[in-house]
Amino acid sequence: MLAQDTLPRAWKYEGLLSMQASQTALSNWRAGGQNQIGGAIQGNATLTYTRQRTKLKATLSTQYGLLRVVPQRTFRKTQDLLLLILKYRRSLHDKDRWALVGLLDGRTQWAPSYKYIGDSVVRPAESAFLAPLYGQFSGGLSYRPFSDWRMSFFPVSGRVTYVRLSYLAGAGAFGLRPAPRDENGQILGPARKTLWEVGARFTSDLELTLFKTLTVKHFLDVFGSYSHNPWGPVVFSQFQAAYKLKSWLALTFSQQLIYDPRIASGPEALQLLTTWGLGLTYQTP
Repeated sequence: MLAQDTLPRAWKYEGLLSMQASQTALSNWRAGGQNQIGGAIQGNATLTYTRQRTKLKATLSTQYGLLRVVPQRTFRKTQDLLLLILKYRRSLHDKDRWALVGLLDGRTQWAPSYKYIGDSVVRPAESAFLAPLYGQFSGGLSYRPFSDWRMSFFPVSGRVTYVRLSYLAGAGAFGLRPAPRDENGQILGPARKTLWEVGARFTSDLELTLFKTLTVKHFLDVFGSYSHNPWGPVVFSQFQAAYKLKSWLALTFSQQLIYDPRIASGPEALQLLTTWGLGLTYQTP
């Protein structure tokens, strides 16, 4: 669902919602395959307030997908993301090339993630809602090469990693310091659930509308820590594209990339998720 509206006092709303479902049912099918059922939802909503040289922007992005291979009784996640970005921008001159900018954002997931061995689920969860939560708050300078592309540099940026689940925090997951243990491996005290860092940050925010049928959005976030080893960088990238086949039908593509050398080393530090979707669209007059 694609929506755009202009609210009183320079408010503007834009949204994209894509839902997809799939099912495969086989009966005496000799070419092979498995019965399965699945579905996914992708959404992006942006609320912007503009007045003179001041702009406030809030962006919420979400993804969630499930797949069940019959006769298994449980569904398995195929994608899971919850991202909120709040941005303040104050132009330094009328052409809006340079601006002071403040950025606050948080990223987590909706549901627990488990490891699977065959048809068995290995518990406890490897991650869950607010386990982890990555939050960043930054202030710096922004430059706009053209109207739909903004780059920002923050020489001083704060970053917090919060892990709600005690057993993950105690194990030192997601870059946290593990709980102290004695020589026999017994935990001497609870681990800290938060890791605070100070570093530098670069972001790029691109939004393009091409041919009135293709909308492209890309957000890039690169963070390097002054206070944590290794320095990084930690990279988060999100790309979304929507192509309108009809006024009510759109094809969507989404790709999410995360690189964090603190969680793993080598190729395992790179995470990549790519999804396609076909969904109904709606645009207000």
